[in-house]
Amino acid sequence: MGNGVGNRGERAGSAGCEAAGPGVGPFRARVELLAGRALPAPVRVAAPPATNENVRKSMRGNKRADTRPELVVRARLRAAGLSGYRLQWKVPGHPDVAWPGKKVALFVNGCFWHRCPHCNLSLPKSNVEYWVVKFARNVERDEQSRTALEALGWKVHVVWECQLKKKTIDATMAKLLPALAEELGKELAAGSDGRPG
Repeated sequence: MGNGVGNRGERAGSAGCEAAGPGVGPFRARVELLAGRALPAPVRVAAPPATNENVRKSMRGNKRADTRPELVVRARLRAAGLSGYRLQWKVPGHPDVAWPGKKVALFVNGCFWHRCPHCNLSLPKSNVEYWVVKFARNVERDEQSRTALEALGWKVHVVWECQLKKKTIDATMAKLLPALAEELGKELAAGSDGRPG
């Protein structure tokens, strides 16, 4: 999976996060409890009603594209001279950033929704079974997308939201940008550390 930045199970760039070992954490424990039952067919399950107006506003505020982490990564890509990408390209998983001609995909995953392996994430306290199934589907879908892209000859990179914090972003970009430049056959901008001007 690319250069190892954010590979599931690796700890690259995870400083500042609560580290969860394999099989540890409330989400993984609940998934194991429900593992005896098959997940329902992959159809969209209606979300449970919001418990109050604040929850409703929060849920409506979740964006699918142009999230703050995506914008930060794209600014770093442009500053490093790695432009020419497409957004939400129509291949499996709809990568957040893609270079279709070079078959390079970059996913910028939010830790909560995609269940970051570096963070010790909790589950919402209400409707626990709904969330366990939803998160398991999200993780399964991410893995299927990655596998499908790699089967089509794509190089796949994943950057986690926690790797874009002030303490970790420079180390994350120091690994990611040279790997992308090599795969794209491009030179990084002179003296570029990927920081926007």
